[in-house]
Amino acid sequence: MTVFVDPDVTAAELRQRLYRGDLIVLTNLPSVGKFVEHTREQLVELFKPYDPEHAHEHIDKAEMAKLLGSWKPRFIHAARSKELVCKIVREAGFSAEETHYDVPKPRTSFPVGHLATGIAYAFPWHRDSWYSAPAQQINWWLPVFTVREDNAMCFDLQHFDRAVTNTSGDFDYYRNNAARLTTATQISDERQVRPAAVNFTPIDELVVIAPPGAVILFAGAQLHASIPNTSSSARFSVDFRTVEVPDLLAGRGAPLVDTYCSGTAIRDFRRVSDDAPFDEEFVIRLFGVPPVGSTLVFAPPVLEELDA
Repeated sequence: MTVFVDPDVTAAELRQRLYRGDLIVLTNLPSVGKFVEHTREQLVELFKPYDPEHAHEHIDKAEMAKLLGSWKPRFIHAARSKELVCKIVREAGFSAEETHYDVPKPRTSFPVGHLATGIAYAFPWHRDSWYSAPAQQINWWLPVFTVREDNAMCFDLQHFDRAVTNTSGDFDYYRNNAARLTTATQISDERQVRPAAVNFTPIDELVVIAPPGAVILFAGAQLHASIPNTSSSARFSVDFRTVEVPDLLAGRGAPLVDTYCSGTAIRDFRRVSDDAPFDEEFVIRLFGVPPVGSTLVFAPPVLEELDA
């Protein structure tokens, strides 16, 4: 398994490398830089007069959870945020007609001792597939400010296709959609089901430091974690996900060697070309009929966009 930087391959070849466990860093997509600028502007406005990377020195956990709980949904669903995601996908060579994307999610990792639950959850070793992601999911992760080896994200590529003991059997995507409405109130404890590896020791922990303006791509089945932030700076990043229709139909994707969750996140994805969701008959054909009464898609309250 290898880390590639700006590989000269087609989008189809790129996806196949990701499905076999490689990591890919893309540094030359103009809209990634625009997304970084967009996110920085919003963070500066949110935390003014404080520097976003050091706002935690002035704002306690409860107030921070309140600020982020209000801002994150507005950012996620802002027209500009989604527009830039679609431009990034197109610039990477992916088909706008065949690629579906999930909304971009801002992540915050505060120094040890500050907020690390709920809205700023620090993810331990996990695979996104344990959260009901499809085998065809590709993750796109980009830093907003400079990251360091003591506040970034890490991978264990050696366990990509090796099963590890985990708690994914406790996770149901549809129940989780209902529980997410209270995420911002979780300040001192974590009440949502968060699948994680159990008693896990990585074979070879890999940290990839990408500069702002670059984006790291990896399969949703890749084993990864947030590094405990022992720096003095908060880490801000954004990630979004994509799936490709031909890969879904052909069953091409990453191996799911230890995934025991229920439900599927596939309904969260929208087509890049026109923002249309998957047809429900298509979803049922590939993923089965959901239980009666399931909350199929997380629907947060409608909030005014910061950039409207």
